[in-house]
Amino acid sequence: MQITVKDGVQISNEAAEELRKHADMIECQCPNKLLDILEQVREFTDYTEGCIEKYPEDRETHRWLKSSAMNLDQLLSTTLIQLARFEGFINEDNEIVDRDKNGDS
Repeated sequence: MQITVKDGVQISNEAAEELRKHADMIECQCPNKLLDILEQVREFTDYTEGCIEKYPEDRETHRWLKSSAMNLDQLLSTTLIQLARFEGFINEDNEIVDRDKNGDS
């Protein structure tokens, strides 16, 4: 599977799950912690979308919050891809590295 950014700014939920499956390739939990934060940001983005409709008097505030959450999603997505490269989860073509090539089984 190739790990790429959806719409040029975010990794897909499927790609995030694929990274989570390979996060045990290193001892620390940093990849999983970042993936947890990404999931929370995406839940918040969805929540603010509902608030835009539910609270029309605060529409602009919720649009701003949604936009800010989307910026966080972009930053986290980029960070996760770079971390995955640094740690050897993905190669320079953003493809998941076969565990056998890293000596893992």
